[in-house]
Amino acid sequence: MAHGKSVQPKQDEVVGLAEQVLLTAGRGKLTDASRARLQAELAKCNFASLRAYPGSLVEDPAQAGTYYLAADAKGGSSVQPMLLQLSQGPAAASGRFANPVVDEVLHLSGGREVGLKAYSFSSYDREAVATFARDVEPAFLPRPQRALPAIATGNRHPEISLPAAFTAFGMVLEKFGANWASTVQLSATREMTTDDAIAARSGDDPVATGHTRVSIRHLYHAGLWAAIRAGWRAGYTAEADHFIVSGSTDAEIARSVEMVKEAIRHAAGYTKFTTDTSRLFELESDLRHPQAWSASAVEERFHQIFSAEEARWVMAEFSQQFHIDSTTYDFSQEEILRLAVKFGRSIKLNEELFDSIRAAKAALGTGTDFDFEPSLDEAETLTTTKELLFYMHWLKAHGRPAQLVPPNLGFKKRQAYPVKMETTVEHGKGLEEYSHHKMWPELVPNVVKNFASQPLAELASRVAALAAVARYFDGTLSIHSGSGKQAEVLEAIGRSTRGRVNYKISGELQLQLFDVLSEQPAGSPWRLLFERMVNRARHFAEKGAFGVESELADYYVKMGREFYLGNAARGRVDGNLFQVFWLGNVVGSRDTQAPDGDHRFFKEKLDELPDDLLAEVRRRNSAYIVWLVEHLRG
Repeated sequence: MAHGKSVQPKQDEVVGLAEQVLLTAGRGKLTDASRARLQAELAKCNFASLRAYPGSLVEDPAQAGTYYLAADAKGGSSVQPMLLQLSQGPAAASGRFANPVVDEVLHLSGGREVGLKAYSFSSYDREAVATFARDVEPAFLPRPQRALPAIATGNRHPEISLPAAFTAFGMVLEKFGANWASTVQLSATREMTTDDAIAARSGDDPVATGHTRVSIRHLYHAGLWAAIRAGWRAGYTAEADHFIVSGSTDAEIARSVEMVKEAIRHAAGYTKFTTDTSRLFELESDLRHPQAWSASAVEERFHQIFSAEEARWVMAEFSQQFHIDSTTYDFSQEEILRLAVKFGRSIKLNEELFDSIRAAKAALGTGTDFDFEPSLDEAETLTTTKELLFYMHWLKAHGRPAQLVPPNLGFKKRQAYPVKMETTVEHGKGLEEYSHHKMWPELVPNVVKNFASQPLAELASRVAALAAVARYFDGTLSIHSGSGKQAEVLEAIGRSTRGRVNYKISGELQLQLFDVLSEQPAGSPWRLLFERMVNRARHFAEKGAFGVESELADYYVKMGREFYLGNAARGRVDGNLFQVFWLGNVVGSRDTQAPDGDHRFFKEKLDELPDDLLAEVRRRNSAYIVWLVEHLRG
């Protein structure tokens, strides 16, 4: 997958490609069917120096007889992504693209002459990619999701996994007749950051923002690039996930808010925005907190947070009844006060961020329509139906509705959800151990008393009630930390949400890349690279880089699982859970122990996967996404 700027395809293969393209274009309007026929014909050509992407073929909307096609020029281990411009007659200057790497006249059969221009068209050629999507074929631009279901595929290695995601969603669309495509998704202020911050990052801190070495703008353009090459015109969502506001003091929070707003400006082209204002949750107002405030203390805090006018609105607005399906929700005065104190500052900040998103999109000039997803999943308490109702109604009443909302279901990143109460070798952690030290005091007693000690039955009931609240506001329940969950958990979610669900994954696609590396022969270059990454993670753990979880690094080594990431089909419960969670953070660090002295970032090396390994990673990524949909359809 290495890119080389000097790679040129063979002349006879370029001529053969041009012949087929013009033959297809000459048969009438270009359609998905005609592009599929072109793909079948090109497969027979067996080109060695050229790989075309027939789904990208389009005629210039302002210049009849001029066609564009994405392709790769191949030479040895180098690949140069290109955009080919074919014009019947000498190649005219379209004015859309600059600096062609090829500019010549092709001589086809029958004496025809075709003008050829080729432009560099990798995921890093942002201006060319954006111009093509905006001015030539807008069908490749992302769009809001609204009520559509989706697998929000986090792409820590976008050039590797985005093509796999579009392949998977094509299979899903063909098999089930439904579009689940949400193919661009990473945390905007955790996995990603601005281009300048990426450039300044040394890699010495594995938990610093931007550890993927993927910037906000790069992921967006990589999504366009992958959609174009896949020929994906069915629509997809581009999500800037988790704009995280952090800080322990008002001054720190204010600085963080300004950083988040800058990140939002970088993400203006995205169509879905998830905000995380959980730092402003006041958990002591929740009776589940071990040091919960008294009713009088909560009331005092309520009047500190809100003006007299705001306080009157809150009390009046939530004194009404809410009828959702067969359930009627009433809020007592104390409940209103406690919920307003717990969430009020967070909601008001979300209103401010909503306005910043709308302003950023307006400034970009591509419309102000977007999906808004304020995160509740980062709360330390499990989300109740009343909490969800309170949060969504407040935002909607103030003209800033949430189209998606993620509750805290008790899911942990890249970990299976307990299906038994007790811990066993076969099923992994039981609910009792899993929920230990969590602020979920109600969970285990409720499962035991009301659900015959069946954790999945309780989860399904809870998700169904939350999904009903989301639908009441024409919203969709959004499930975070979706990687690593078992089939029975997915099926429970699918039934409970009636298939209207936004399901987020990220780490599992990356773990499948690591699986492929770990399976290479002992002593091979890619196996050794994997081992150096594992050792790098342990090196960081020795310095305490991963907090209290740093201690787990040696624990799993002593168990004999140093390089084993677990059985993916079983939620990896049998693997090295320290590496399952933290190995991905190492890609943004340098390969300091490389024996050949090549100390580049691991991310750069992983982007050079050979074709056979790349194909296997993508195959697994696609299969996993299709598997998720099969179990989540409801």
